[in-house]
Amino acid sequence: MKKLLFGLVALVTINAASAQDVKKTFGVGFQSSFPIYGLSAKYAVTDQSVIQATIAPFGSGVAKINFYGARYIHRFTNESNENLNPYLFAGGGLITYSGLGTTSSNFFSYSAGGGIEYIVGGAVGLSVDLGYGKLGVTNDVGVSGVFFGAGIHYYIN
Repeated sequence: MKKLLFGLVALVTINAASAQDVKKTFGVGFQSSFPIYGLSAKYAVTDQSVIQATIAPFGSGVAKINFYGARYIHRFTNESNENLNPYLFAGGGLITYSGLGTTSSNFFSYSAGGGIEYIVGGAVGLSVDLGYGKLGVTNDVGVSGVFFGAGIHYYIN
């Protein structure tokens, strides 16, 4: 994972000076929403409508949690600074876990919230978001609450 992050930083550094147009059409990078983090891709259908897919097959934590999901992002245009865009999001996904004794299971999760993305060097998006989410652990038990997330994406113009 350190090598992948180093490669992403190197790629951004090399291309930062050449990208002046903030297009934000397709981006790849990392996204986290505590306690899950993973690889992410964003595709802007329009300037305001973005679809994001995230996979976290890393088996993080004691419970070896994996996540596969998507979310819709609505960007608000910022006339005074095109590099800074607030957004709202809603999404869902499948969480799998194993490692708690001999049990393993799959369950659905969903979340909604808002955030801000700032474009650095014309190609790197740094985002933070705050939202509310729910994880359906079993048919009768769910865990819900407020979560914090962050992401970094390299936009290919």
